[in-house]
Amino acid sequence: MLLIAVLTTQPALTFRATDLEGQTSDKQLARFETQVDELRQLLRIPGLSAVIVKDQKVLWARGFGFADLEKQIPATPDTLYHIASLTKTYAATLIMQLVEQGNLDLNEPMSHYSSNFPDDSVRIKHLLSHTSQGTPGERYQYSGSRYDYLTAVIEKKTGKSFRELIVKTFLDPLGMSESVPGHDVLDDANKWSEALGKVDVSHYAVNLTKLAQPYTLYGDTEIIRAAYPPKGISAAAGLLSTVVDMAKYDAAIDRHTFIKPETQAIAWTPFVSNAGQPLPHGLGWFAENYQGLKLIWHYGHWGTGFSATYLKVPEKNLSLILLANSEALSDGFYFTGGIETNPFACAFLRLFVFEELTKRANGYDCERLSHDAIVKWLEQRRKRARRAVKVDPKLFEAYAGTYELNARRSFTVTREGDRLFIDVPRGNKSEMFAEAETKFFLKLADVQIKFLKVERGQVSGIEIVANGDTLTAKKVK
Repeated sequence: MLLIAVLTTQPALTFRATDLEGQTSDKQLARFETQVDELRQLLRIPGLSAVIVKDQKVLWARGFGFADLEKQIPATPDTLYHIASLTKTYAATLIMQLVEQGNLDLNEPMSHYSSNFPDDSVRIKHLLSHTSQGTPGERYQYSGSRYDYLTAVIEKKTGKSFRELIVKTFLDPLGMSESVPGHDVLDDANKWSEALGKVDVSHYAVNLTKLAQPYTLYGDTEIIRAAYPPKGISAAAGLLSTVVDMAKYDAAIDRHTFIKPETQAIAWTPFVSNAGQPLPHGLGWFAENYQGLKLIWHYGHWGTGFSATYLKVPEKNLSLILLANSEALSDGFYFTGGIETNPFACAFLRLFVFEELTKRANGYDCERLSHDAIVKWLEQRRKRARRAVKVDPKLFEAYAGTYELNARRSFTVTREGDRLFIDVPRGNKSEMFAEAETKFFLKLADVQIKFLKVERGQVSGIEIVANGDTLTAKKVK
């Protein structure tokens, strides 16, 4: 795995820009471009692509840094990224289409679609609004895994796969020709060619050559190569796209191509709790009132490798979309429930929406909130970093082998010269760094591994600590 301690600077690459009929100056755009790149470098994001859409037209689009650090391939507006949870907005649109057509009731129990819901208390609306945990409708708690159950709702009601609906509802009609409906679409090209209506799927292979490499930040300075996210596609995540294609999707939303304005307004209204309190999320979108203006947004966050920010200001017919090849675009900001802690969104809002508020005392707290969030995130990263020490690589021979956790999962530890690796995440390979002779850690994820020994130094198993959970796997060979 290549370790990169210092982020190489790459000039921003222009796609195109159009005039805003005097409403937005080139000076404003230049200031925003400078701030985006400064923030990117501060957060150690290798590559980032961004677009501003105004009145359903691309106003500005840029690529910053590198889509591939090792090969020095620049990020551009046509760079392909996993958009992560921005896929949820597509699923929400399909759900609201069904509602508008009279084919779906949001009050229908999820038990009709999955045996994982033992009673009728959880309704479709609770998954859309992220209020399904605990007492349904009582509180907001984001859950991508529970949102994923909406895939079954969409597929059962339409009789089509989610992948096919993405292609035939969005990608093909809107000319989103650079997007890919799931990283695995070519794993069985004949199957998906048939499922998608015998269309030629070969262009997805071309698109995938533009897919950005994923990275993660270890400590507060070291950028390392990350693993790609799970390849499939569902209501929760999996679509691959570019900011240019996402701009087409954004414009179609504002043209009400998919659903009527009144239906969209329902999705963009904060969900009301059982106690009558407005919550941070609507139906598939975050919805909030900030400084008297409605903001509609969503984030994408894979944990490592890819992240995204999508912000709409409906009253201004203005949108910002950013895609990145590390988690840093969202990791320190997504959990707050408000977009105003995201520094990129803050810069955008200040320059293009709330410029006058910045001249008033205490009129605009976005910059303070986002600055504090950056400092906190980088400090957490620094504190979480562990110090590697040198140990005798002869020990690694005894550590190499297969460790069985259960019938479904085993771990393989391999030695490559003076380096030790383990297949975490599944299907990938991560280098292990020593803290002591028997204790190791990963930089790719917050995982620690301890080798368990018996008499005469023989290794009997490993103990894995990940996210506070401890697992023990027995060495079988």
